[in-house]
Amino acid sequence: MAATPLTHPSSATLPATARPAGARRSLASRRVADLGHNYFDHLDALIARARRRHGDVIDLSKGNPDLTTPDHIVRAAQDAVGDPGNQAYPPFLAKRSVREAIAEAYLRDHGVQLDPDTQVTAFHGAHEALVALPWALLDAGETIIIPDPCYPPYLDAARLAGVEVARVALEESLGYQPDPAGLAEALGGAAMLLLNYPNNPTGAVATPRTWESVLEAAAPHGTLVVNDFAYSSLDFAHDAAYSLLSSLSSLSGDTGEGRALEISTLSKTYSMAGWRFGYAAGDAEAIAALRAYQSVAFSTIFGAVQDAAEAALRGDQDCVGRIAATYAHRRESVVAGLRRQGWHVAATPGTFFVWVRARGTGDGEALAERLLEEAHVAVAPGEGFGEQGRGWFRLSLVHDQDTLAEALRRLEEWSRAQGRSQV
Repeated sequence: MAATPLTHPSSATLPATARPAGARRSLASRRVADLGHNYFDHLDALIARARRRHGDVIDLSKGNPDLTTPDHIVRAAQDAVGDPGNQAYPPFLAKRSVREAIAEAYLRDHGVQLDPDTQVTAFHGAHEALVALPWALLDAGETIIIPDPCYPPYLDAARLAGVEVARVALEESLGYQPDPAGLAEALGGAAMLLLNYPNNPTGAVATPRTWESVLEAAAPHGTLVVNDFAYSSLDFAHDAAYSLLSSLSSLSGDTGEGRALEISTLSKTYSMAGWRFGYAAGDAEAIAALRAYQSVAFSTIFGAVQDAAEAALRGDQDCVGRIAATYAHRRESVVAGLRRQGWHVAATPGTFFVWVRARGTGDGEALAERLLEEAHVAVAPGEGFGEQGRGWFRLSLVHDQDTLAEALRRLEEWSRAQGRSQV
């Protein structure tokens, strides 16, 4: 008896793929094949090769926090691991207690009232939430506006989901804020605007006026405004980082009902990068769509990690200030050291990144390669963040003061050997 082939119920309506008999089909889908390499994986490979040749390389190319997670959070996790309630599958939605803790933190830190049942959801880190955005909230062919320069995975997520991308330039002369004229032109055909303040890679921070102008421009088009708020605690220009949602709640009328979403994480605020806990907050319709996507695409978050996140959000917040103060001190010393050496450093006051203009030819990639090979200092070339990053590079502050001082010494020694002045 011949076996009956197993087919999808609707497969009879699908067109057959023309392929020569016996030809081997590539196992990579077109969307994956079109992704290309991961920018940071590529940097890692270059740095590993340099270390094999030179031994000691100081890696300032990535933002992996070096400070340890505060003790009270670690203790909470240790206790939670032994809780039998955390040894089974947790519900697809994050525990209500951790969603309540996120809402309470927004009220405490930004004066924003959120409903933990309809306006908050959690993810395995903010990166997962950012990848989910175009899949859950956009249809193939719709347009997302992404800044230039930007965190490279924004583009990968859009490409993977098959959505169109429009870029809005962030320029030094405007403090790396969106240009109102360029933004207004782009918003007409866009379903989503994704911004990032405090900003990676430039370190720029947004003010309430920035957010109010963005929301006012987006409202007539029904465009969802999203802020990647990963560096929420690292705004060194203000007492508290300005949240998109705080500006939204301050507006009135139709715009006050505006469509806004914020993605954040505990990775930087509490030095919990390896714990992988992020969340989305804001527009209830967007949250519902993200939850529906999560229930199919992702698994649940280990209950002990959720309990540790709750301990972080509800516990003593002095640790947040200490972590931020450490990065602020590092930033001040590194920026001052670079400027003494004649480097042009963007005058931006946020994150644990420093944005520096390349010397000589103005080619960030060529300069980064020379610094890696000749000074044994790894930086991230600005070209990897977009066309507006050409001629810049980003360096990170996720090392102790002695390591950063040694990196500055190597850069100064390299500069003297070149005998070059700043271009």
